[in-house]
Amino acid sequence: MAMKMLIYILFFGSATVLCYQLVPAIWDKVYLWRAHGVEAQRGKLKEMFLDMDPQKLFLLNVISPTVLCFVGLGITRSLIGALMGLAVGFGIPAIIVKNMIVARKSKFHVQITDGLMILSSCLKGGLSLLQSIEALVEELPQPISQEFGLILRENKMGISLEESFENLNRRMPSEELNLLTTSILVARETGGDITQLFGRLIGTIRAKVKLDDSVKTLSMQGKIQGIVMSGLPIGFAILVVSFNPNYFDIMLSHPLGRGLMVYAVISEIIGMYMIRMFSKVNV
Repeated sequence: MAMKMLIYILFFGSATVLCYQLVPAIWDKVYLWRAHGVEAQRGKLKEMFLDMDPQKLFLLNVISPTVLCFVGLGITRSLIGALMGLAVGFGIPAIIVKNMIVARKSKFHVQITDGLMILSSCLKGGLSLLQSIEALVEELPQPISQEFGLILRENKMGISLEESFENLNRRMPSEELNLLTTSILVARETGGDITQLFGRLIGTIRAKVKLDDSVKTLSMQGKIQGIVMSGLPIGFAILVVSFNPNYFDIMLSHPLGRGLMVYAVISEIIGMYMIRMFSKVNV
């Protein structure tokens, strides 16, 4: 009995010492990794003029994985569920940052037509291109005023207008902005009539926006059907498990059942991808 107690003491003592040595080192690695991720996310947000408190962003990157890890552990009562929750938690901050950037870009693209109308009106009134951009910055709200205001600041710093528009096109890539920047650069090099060019460009962009809206409306039904069909198997499995937690035990305990489960998951992923591809229309 004393020998067994001694073995237990040595075992737990060794485990405690090992944890005492390894946990701080692992924590430091995880901390540096998340800090690097937070800096990358802050860089993307700053480039888009989106300001977020660094402490809040860091807490989001730490709290989200921790909370979802415990949620996954509580729902599945297994290590796999905890790891899945942890993985989802690490991905949520990146998804939030990406959605913020996408929302800003979408709002910018909606404002391009109004910006073109202001530039065209100012050029018709005899103002230069830079003066027209200043009027655009004063008249329109964010984010287009911020982006074109950056062009003015870069121009004051000695950066050429061509390079500033190329930088804008890199930050806010879209066909409409590409048409605008290309038209301005070509007109400045060849000496063309920018005012007349803007008038045609406004008509072209308006027609394209109208066509895009029509395509989105017509393809919305297919997208909704795809979402419903993709969620049905997952919802059915959750409903069955909630009524009978042991319903899938036979499949999970037999090699053939496990193979069928893997096949079902792969088929579900392939089906979701194909539905998304078929409902996507490029104009």
